[in-house]
Amino acid sequence: MRDTGFFFGSYGRVGVGSNLRGGTPEGVAVVGRGTRIVQPSYVEMDAYYRFKGLNGKKITTVTTLAMADALFHYTGEFSSRLTLRNLYAIANINDETGLWMGSRMYRGDDIYLLDFWPLDDVNTVGAGAWYDTGKLRINVHAGLNRLLDPFQYQVKAVADPVFGSEEVVQLDRQRFIATTHTTYRFHGPPTGPAMKVKAYAEIQALPEGTRIREDDTTETLAADFGYAVGLQFGAWLPKLANHLGNSHINVFARFAQGLSAFDELQLPEGFNDDRQLFPKAKELLFGVSANYEFPRGGVLAGGYARRFVDADINDQDRDDGWQYIAAIRPHLTLIDSFQGALDLSYQKKLPRGISPTALVALDPAVFQIAPMLIYSPMGGGSYARPQFRFYYRAAHLNDGARDLYPLDDPRRQRKWVHFLGVQAEWWFNSTYR
Repeated sequence: MRDTGFFFGSYGRVGVGSNLRGGTPEGVAVVGRGTRIVQPSYVEMDAYYRFKGLNGKKITTVTTLAMADALFHYTGEFSSRLTLRNLYAIANINDETGLWMGSRMYRGDDIYLLDFWPLDDVNTVGAGAWYDTGKLRINVHAGLNRLLDPFQYQVKAVADPVFGSEEVVQLDRQRFIATTHTTYRFHGPPTGPAMKVKAYAEIQALPEGTRIREDDTTETLAADFGYAVGLQFGAWLPKLANHLGNSHINVFARFAQGLSAFDELQLPEGFNDDRQLFPKAKELLFGVSANYEFPRGGVLAGGYARRFVDADINDQDRDDGWQYIAAIRPHLTLIDSFQGALDLSYQKKLPRGISPTALVALDPAVFQIAPMLIYSPMGGGSYARPQFRFYYRAAHLNDGARDLYPLDDPRRQRKWVHFLGVQAEWWFNSTYR
């Protein structure tokens, strides 16, 4: 790839299908991160420009426009949900160091089958820097976010002597997020076979504030704090001939407390009596992602186990407890660029509390099987894209999984949920890291 000029990249998926009852299919999950068999259409478009400054210093500007599932040919409406997922600039200081500033998705390695980044996945507006020798890389970052919700931001109408009324800011609480991660490749060249270890740390903080309730009384929101620490071990083999993917395994462990036990784009729940999450809210997570390839096929696998406890005083809370999911997708080249694949997964939640409707302990679980026919014009690797998929999905929900639906929801009566459809997925020249 050339060092200067305009570049374009994209990640996207688009699909359609039926639940075999004439309706729209839906994904089924009793854990926080289910499989990606049934996902809404989504696209990101990267536009970035590379040029050189004084003494040949490299500079890059990145703009990523994302559009969610709002397809005119399906809804008949001229509407779309657009957002800027990235808007930042990068500059190299020298051959080993550099910095960036702006709005950014800041991510590490993922569990592809679950569309999940288990160790580091933050979304902030801020700045960062790195130091990279080839074997050792150190990243630091600090930034802010502020959700447009009365938990962090609120306006109220007040009297104005000239215009009658105007809106003023009642609450404005920016969440501070700082991260650092150090990666050391302790064996082998970058192309593999090689091994690495990565250490991750994060802190988050919210200031106190006062908001207005619906009855016009005030509520004090206490300052809060959170932190997370994590470790990753990774190993990978060289790419096979005519394959774009590579064999690898990544093992993750992460512990978070307080604010960091919740996604920064998620509204926290389960506060203590002081409206705080720290120190009682905790998350412990173990994850694995793996891929093995051979000349005519391969196997993708992924899963995680998570223990979560919120900060409220209820020790028999159904929000608390363990959950886990395991998924595997073997695929085999049939002829030319066509592959046959089978996606299998099992997920289960082990809540502390009893069901509020059945009044007994129920452990929601889902087993899912999805045979696929895949056309992969770029080759047979697990990560070769684009892929054109034709597939059928059958998911079995046990009593506990169906009990999660409201009492009058017809889905409570359906032990099996089906999907028959097609999906295209692509990516190229991604800049998300």
